[in-house]
Amino acid sequence: MNLKLSFHPEFCQDTLCHSDTALRCGLDNSCPPELLDNLGRLSALLGDIHRSLNICTGALKVNSGFRAEALNEKVGGVPNSQHCVGLAADVVCPEFGSPYDLALAIAQLPCEFDQLILEFGKWVHVSAAPLGQTPRRECLSIFSKDEGYLEGIVKR
Repeated sequence: MNLKLSFHPEFCQDTLCHSDTALRCGLDNSCPPELLDNLGRLSALLGDIHRSLNICTGALKVNSGFRAEALNEKVGGVPNSQHCVGLAADVVCPEFGSPYDLALAIAQLPCEFDQLILEFGKWVHVSAAPLGQTPRRECLSIFSKDEGYLEGIVKR
């Protein structure tokens, strides 16, 4: 673990691990120490996005960040979700625009995201690459599980 780990002030560990669902269901959603470096990478990525888009303090909202396995199951997340290893967050920014507008803007930034997914037209999933891996900068959209993923940021 990186002993000098730091988090962007807008995206601290508490923010990235907070879950109303976990609280409501009595689930522990603490990030284990071995995943804190990943969470720090995610925090830095979100900070880069925040700064690059010149978003007001507090405007980029994290709906879902780290998810413990039990929480991921509860919310219907996929078993191999990057949320479960502290590398993904679902975000919105109503002050900036629609989730489509936000995803399109992030896709055009030089930020090193691994995946950027416009999910169901309601939020934007953004993930950091694992340490040592080159970010894929993969852009996808999904509107229904039956239809599956579409390449690119697609407006509906």
